[in-house]
Amino acid sequence: MDNRDNYWFRRLADRGVTRRRFIGGAATTGVGAAALGLVGCGDDDDDGGGSGGGTTPGTSASPTAAVAQPVKGGIARFTSANNTWDTFDIERSIFSTTAAYVVALANLGIVHYDNFADAKLGGGFAQKWEQPDPLTMNFTLRDGLFWQNKPPVNGRAATSKDMAEFVLRERDNKLRDGTVDRSTFYRGAQYALVDSVTTPDDKTMQVKFKSPNIFFLDSLASSYAKVQAPEAIDKFEKEYNKLQAEQIIGTGPFELVDFKAEGTLNHKRFDKFPSPALLDGIRFLPLFDQAAGQAAFEQKQIDAFAPTQNAVLDDLLNRLKGKITEIKGFAANPQAGTYYGGAAPWNNPNIIGAIFRTIDRRTLISSLLQGKAALSGNVPPTQAAFGITEKELITFPGYLEDRAKEESEAKKMWDAGGGAALGEIIVDIPDIWEGLYSGGAALITNQLKKVLGNTFTAKIEPYSTITNKVTTAAYGNGKNNIWWGWISEITDPEPTLGNFLTYNSAQPQFKQFGVKIDKVDQLSASAVSEFDLAKRQDANKEMERELIKAYGAGIHYSLVGVGSTLVWNYYHPTEIAPFVTSQQFATRQYFDQNDPTWAGRPA
Repeated sequence: MDNRDNYWFRRLADRGVTRRRFIGGAATTGVGAAALGLVGCGDDDDDGGGSGGGTTPGTSASPTAAVAQPVKGGIARFTSANNTWDTFDIERSIFSTTAAYVVALANLGIVHYDNFADAKLGGGFAQKWEQPDPLTMNFTLRDGLFWQNKPPVNGRAATSKDMAEFVLRERDNKLRDGTVDRSTFYRGAQYALVDSVTTPDDKTMQVKFKSPNIFFLDSLASSYAKVQAPEAIDKFEKEYNKLQAEQIIGTGPFELVDFKAEGTLNHKRFDKFPSPALLDGIRFLPLFDQAAGQAAFEQKQIDAFAPTQNAVLDDLLNRLKGKITEIKGFAANPQAGTYYGGAAPWNNPNIIGAIFRTIDRRTLISSLLQGKAALSGNVPPTQAAFGITEKELITFPGYLEDRAKEESEAKKMWDAGGGAALGEIIVDIPDIWEGLYSGGAALITNQLKKVLGNTFTAKIEPYSTITNKVTTAAYGNGKNNIWWGWISEITDPEPTLGNFLTYNSAQPQFKQFGVKIDKVDQLSASAVSEFDLAKRQDANKEMERELIKAYGAGIHYSLVGVGSTLVWNYYHPTEIAPFVTSQQFATRQYFDQNDPTWAGRPA
C-alpha cells in the first residue's frame, strides 16, 4: 500500500512510523508475546513493530554499542497482560496466546518461517524437505532431536512417525476415540489434499497429495501447526482444557515448568535442543493494569512494556531517552465483528449494510486508539501486497470520509429492510477488549442507536463465550445479536488460503458466516490452485472488492491497530512481525549484559 494513498499512515509517519517498518510486520510476539499484549483469540492493538529511533534491538547494532554479540544468559521477563487460553491441544486452539506463550516456545512445527519479511521458510522438526514431483514431498527429521523429559514421553528421541501422526491427525480431524470432530480441528481443511503419509524410516516422512498443494509448507509453518508427541495426545487429549504445565511436552528450545491460568508462566532452556537457546528462560507475570506494567518496566522487573496512552509513551521516551527503544507496528488482530448471513435477520442486505455503514471507523480510531490504527477491508494492511489500497478502500460504502452521507444512507437502508421492527439488538463485547478500551462498548452502541434508532445494548462477555457463538453461527440465525472486538490474528503473510477457507461456500468454516457470493467462490477456488504469485495477488484484491460490496460477507472488518512497545536497550528481541514468532526465540533473542542499561536490572 502506497503511503500517499493512506491517510492514517500519513498521520502515523508524524510519529516516526514508515511504510518500510510496517513491511517487517507489527505486533511482535518476539518481544515476548506477553510484552505485546496478545489477548483473547489474538493480540491487542498495542503491540509493536519496526524501530522508532536509533537501531532496532536484535540487529547487528544496538542503540548504545557498535556491535552487540549474542551471548547466553538471563531470564527474560514480560507481562502476560490479562491473556486468556482455550486449550493446550494446539491443533484445536484458536487463541494466539496459547500458540505464542505456551506451545510455540516448547514445540516445533515441521517447518517454520526463518524470516517473515522475506517469507523465508526454515527447518523445524524437519531439517530439510524436497519435492521430487508436484504430488510428493519428502521431509527429513532434524538431527539430534529429543522430546523433553516429562511422562509419558520421557525424553525419547523424536522420529519421523511423530511428524506423520501430526499430519494425519490434522487431515482426519479424528479424536483418539475415533470421533471425527471437524468443528474443533479448525485448520483441518488445509490438509484435505493429503492422500497418504508414510515413514520409510525413522528419519523420513513422505507425503503424497491428491492434487498439487501449493500451500502445504505454509500450512506447516503456521502458528498452530506444532508437533505434539503421540503418547502425550493419548494421555491428555480429554484433559487439555485443564491447562496444566505437564501437558506441554515439546522438542523445542524451552520447557514449560510452571503455568497458572491467571498469567504466571515459567520456561527454562531445554539444553538437549540441537541449537540451545541463548536465554536461560522466559517468565511471564500477571500484571493486570497499565500502572503495574509501567512500574515493573521502569524498575526493570520486566524487559518490555506496551503503553496504551500516548501521554505515558511520550513521558517514558522523554525520561528514559537513550536507555529505551520504541518499537512500532501493526497489531496482529484486526478489529471487526462477525454474523451469520445465511438466515434472518442478517441475510437482509439492507439491514446488515446499514450496520456496516453506521460503524464510524475513523471515530473508533481517533477516540479509542488515539489515532494509532489504519482502516481495514477484508484483506488487512498487514497483507498489503494482496489487498486494495486505502485510496480505493475509502471509495466503498462504510469507509467514506463523508460521514453525513454514510449515516443518511444507512438509515434509509435500515428503514427499507424493516430494521425498526427488530427491536432491541444485543452487541456482545469481549471483556478484555472493553477492559483495554474503556467506554468502547458505549461508543459503538451509541453510534448504532443514534443513526438507526433501535436500542443497541452492549453485553460484556468472555472471549470463550463469543468464540463458541461464532463457531455455532449464533450471531444472527434468528437472533438479534452481533459482536465486536478483536478477531483471529493474521497468521500468514499471504491471505489466499485463509480467504478460501473462510469465504468459499464449499468449505466447513463458511458455515459460520453463510454469505455466499458466486464470484468469490470462483476467485477463491482459482487462487488456491494458482502458482503465479501476481495472479494470486490480483485474485485476492478482486475478492476483497466483492466482499466489501457485500458489507463484509459475514465479517465486517474495520481497522487494524498500530501500537508501540518499549524495550530496554540491553534486550535484543527477534524479528518484528504481526505473527507468532516464538520459534525464533532460540537463537535470536538475547541480553547484551555489557550495555549500560543492564546495570540495576534485578537478577
